[in-house]
Amino acid sequence: MKLETDCGKRTTRRQSMRRRIAFLILAIAMAVPALAAVELQPRDLTPVTWLKAPAHPPVEIVRDRQARAVVYLADAKPSPRLKRLVAELVQVVRASTGAALEQVAQAPAADRPAIVIGDCEESRKAGIDAANISVEGFVVKTAPGRVFLVGSTEALPGGTGRWAVWINDGTAWAVADFLERFVGVRWYWPTDLGGRCIVPAQTLVVPPVHYRDQPVFRQRTFHPQEGWRLPTKARWFDKQPLPFAPGAIPDGVKLIDMPDYLPLVRDGNSWPYVVKVHEPQRFRQSKSPEWLQAHKNMFELKADGSRNWGMFCYSAQETFDYLLAGCERTWGKTGADSWVTSTCVTISPGDSAVTCHCAECRKTMGPGGSATGASRVMGLFVKRMCEEVKRRWPDKKVIFLPYWNYQACPKDVEFPDNLTVMVCGVGSPMALRCKAGRRRAAEDNLRAWKAAVGGNPITNWDYSDRGSGWTHGPIQYPRLVRDFYQTNRGSLAGTFINGGIASDWTTSAPTLYVWMRVLWNPDVDVDALLDEMCRRLYGPAAGTVRELIEVQCRWETGPWSHNLPDAGRIPPEVFRQVWPAEVVAQMKALRDKALLEVANDPVARQRFLYWTWTFDAFLKDAEEIHDKTP
Repeated sequence: MKLETDCGKRTTRRQSMRRRIAFLILAIAMAVPALAAVELQPRDLTPVTWLKAPAHPPVEIVRDRQARAVVYLADAKPSPRLKRLVAELVQVVRASTGAALEQVAQAPAADRPAIVIGDCEESRKAGIDAANISVEGFVVKTAPGRVFLVGSTEALPGGTGRWAVWINDGTAWAVADFLERFVGVRWYWPTDLGGRCIVPAQTLVVPPVHYRDQPVFRQRTFHPQEGWRLPTKARWFDKQPLPFAPGAIPDGVKLIDMPDYLPLVRDGNSWPYVVKVHEPQRFRQSKSPEWLQAHKNMFELKADGSRNWGMFCYSAQETFDYLLAGCERTWGKTGADSWVTSTCVTISPGDSAVTCHCAECRKTMGPGGSATGASRVMGLFVKRMCEEVKRRWPDKKVIFLPYWNYQACPKDVEFPDNLTVMVCGVGSPMALRCKAGRRRAAEDNLRAWKAAVGGNPITNWDYSDRGSGWTHGPIQYPRLVRDFYQTNRGSLAGTFINGGIASDWTTSAPTLYVWMRVLWNPDVDVDALLDEMCRRLYGPAAGTVRELIEVQCRWETGPWSHNLPDAGRIPPEVFRQVWPAEVVAQMKALRDKALLEVANDPVARQRFLYWTWTFDAFLKDAEEIHDKTP
């Protein structure tokens, strides 16, 4: 099944006419950059900074389905994301116009039109100074016969290992923006599953333009990067996979392929301070019983007097010495320890609450363990580590992951200026911030930690599967995402989104797509984005699906009384409040109407069935829960 043709065939003539009119207006008004900005700023794309466009004829990339230009990748060592985007450029132009752009290894002659990707002598002569572009930023600028796509070349500290990777990928994002803005592609979820929309055209001509852009947030990372093998579970607690409806998954597709997809929505990270979460760990598996006994004071003391071999005691000098020794080996280049990167050492306890019963921890926590006691234990340990790291390695940092019962910033601990923090959203993940109290508490703690590190930006660890991984019910909260990042753009350097269930990129795909766009720039027009998403994906059912998404967005208003901690499932009383019987009936009617509308459009139907993967299971759940209404 060819998955991109429908969103274009229905609108080819209209889009081609719009493009010709826009280019004509731009050619007449090249001296008025504001007009160019209006014509090249679709409502669903993030805004860019428009600069004065050069004066020259439009650059022909494709004319009457014949390639006029070549592609030249100037970067000698392109990153994996840049390689992926260059490949996508060739694929998308061919799918749109039928023309196969040749990728050349050497800079083309001046009389051969070209898309020049990356910093090179010719781009510098065109006035693009890559060294002065902000990290992950880019410039798109035309010249006679040239379209330059150039990203920042600012150097970043070296990364280490799988989790400590940060790359200045501005050139890749220049390619992504060019494809969206000029070729008209959108990527709503993986291509093999119908998520890529391409507008067919016989000609691709780029008018004179000059603009720049850069991300608001430097960490924009979704996990799991590897995606999901099909069939797969729809909820965390399910024991069996949930089948897709016949026709939802194209023949031969066995994977929701996130590595192939995520670069297209600018998943990336240039923030060089990342947590090696819950490290070090697995001592019971990696150390001998004799070693554990010899170092037992390093581990948390349980109430019954035994030791928790998966959690350190953060009052113990031996714990401090153990973590510090990892810094000595890694930064002294005699070893490489899991909790140390090239830029910082992580303080991140095991995946459980801090509850040590040793005398020193109990003393620090206060009688019976105060509400902020664990935060104070961790805060004092982190402060000591910061002081020692600053004394011995003044160019390094300590990164701390406040989590579990030690999320709160301890008010009576003053930290050195070499601390950075990734605040974890457990207990108040994004989907639950529809409750005013939850959002206020999360934002207050975020600001407290920012103040504690001297007002510098910090990062946060959030959860997209809290909500979508708990229920078959359709949960959308795109405006909640936008509002959070608009409010906290001055505090955050970015987010690690911890998913885990395929529902994130099926049932909740509209919200996750918005989330990735917002992480680039929270000023994106969310309603325009959803409007265009429905128009492109669902064609004849666009209006009906848009209405269905809006009903699903009732989640963001929080019409329920239950507090919903990190629950793992939506309890029946909350289910009835979020999806009362009349709302379920309304959504079913809209779903059924949309199915009729796409009945003769196989591509739109496939996409709709993919997106509504859990809907029939939701209807079954609703029937059982409402039948048991007290």
